[in-house]
Amino acid sequence: MIKRLIFVTGFGVGFVVGSASGRKSYEALKQNAVKTWQDPKVQEKVSEGTDWVKSEVPVVGGKLADSAKKAADTVGTKASDASSSVKEKVSGSSGGAASSTTASSAGTASTGYTDLQDAMPVTPESPLDPAEPHPAPGDPQN
Repeated sequence: MIKRLIFVTGFGVGFVVGSASGRKSYEALKQNAVKTWQDPKVQEKVSEGTDWVKSEVPVVGGKLADSAKKAADTVGTKASDASSSVKEKVSGSSGGAASSTTASSAGTASTGYTDLQDAMPVTPESPLDPAEPHPAPGDPQN
C-alpha cells in the first residue's frame, strides 16, 4: 500500500513539474495560494493570531517557571529523602551487624567491617601457602 502511495505521489509530482499542462496547473495553484494569503480577511486573522500569541507568552512563561520550580523542589526533596535513607541503611547495617555478632552465643570472631580492616591482601610478595593455616584477625593464636 505504501509503495503504491509513493508511486502515485511521484507520478503526480512528475506530471506537475514535467508537463506543460501540469506546469499550468502548478502556476494556477501558486497564484491562488498567493491571492489567498494576501486577502485582507486572512491577514486580519493572522494578525489576531499573532497578537493573541504575544499576549499569552508571559502567562505561559510564568506557568512554565512555576512548574519548573515545583519540579526542582520535588526532585530536591526526593533526592534528599533517598540520600538520608541510604545513609540510614548503610550506617544501620554496619552497626546492626556488629551488635548482632557480639550478642550471638556462637562466639564467632566476625564483627562486621572491622575484620576487613585487619585482613592482609594476597599479593605476589606475600603468597599464602595452603599447608600453613592462617589465623583470623583477633584470634588469640597469633
